[in-house]
Amino acid sequence: MTSNPSSLANDWAGYWLLDHGFLRTVFSNRYELAGGLYRVNQPSPGKLRWYRDNLGVRTVVNLRGEAPHMAFYRLEERACKRLGLNLINARTWSRGLLKPHEIQHLKAVIDSLETPAIAHCKSGADRAGFFAVLWRHWRLGEPIGHAMAELHWRYGHSSRAKTGMLDHFFYSYLQQAQPGQSLIDWVHNDYDMQAVRDSFQPRGLSSLMVDKLLNRE
Repeated sequence: MTSNPSSLANDWAGYWLLDHGFLRTVFSNRYELAGGLYRVNQPSPGKLRWYRDNLGVRTVVNLRGEAPHMAFYRLEERACKRLGLNLINARTWSRGLLKPHEIQHLKAVIDSLETPAIAHCKSGADRAGFFAVLWRHWRLGEPIGHAMAELHWRYGHSSRAKTGMLDHFFYSYLQQAQPGQSLIDWVHNDYDMQAVRDSFQPRGLSSLMVDKLLNRE
C-alpha cells in the first residue's frame, strides 16, 4: 500500500467526492445497540479516532468488504493501523443476498466480536441495519421479528426499494422455517437464494429514489 503525499491526496479527493464523504461530515447515522455495538456510516480517519477516544471503540466491522482499489478503504485501513483498531472486513450488499457461507462468516464475526465496536457500510442505512438485525438476534438473543426494527426508515432504509431485499430475506425465513428451526440452520439447509431473490419486487417512487438517485451499493 502506497502512502506518499500524492497518493494520499488522491485518496482524500476520492473519499470526499466519489464516495460522498462531504455528506457525512456532520451526519454519522450513529445509533447505539445493546452489547457495545454502534451502527454508523462510513467513517473518516478523524471519526475513527473520535470513536476510539470517546466511545472506547476497539473493533471496526467494514461491511463494504476488503477493497484496496478504493480510496475509502485505503484511508480506513491506514487509520485503523495507526490507531490500533482491529479492522474486520465482511462483504455485504444493500440490494442483494448473501450466500450461506457469507452469512456463516457474519455469525462468526458477531459471536467473537470484541466490543465496543462499530459496524458500518457507506450510508449506515441498509447493510449496517442487516448486520444490526443479526447482532440483536445472535448476540443478544432477540427474535428476528423484533430485531428487524433495525431495518427502518428512521435509519434511511427503504423496504419498498431494492434495499427491501434485506427485509425479504428475514421474512422468507419467518415464513418458511420449520417450528423451532434456527436462522442459521434454515440458511444451510432450506434457504433457496434464487427463489428468495425472484419472489421480491421493489415498488414505486422509493425504488427510484434509493436505487437510481442514491445509488446504494
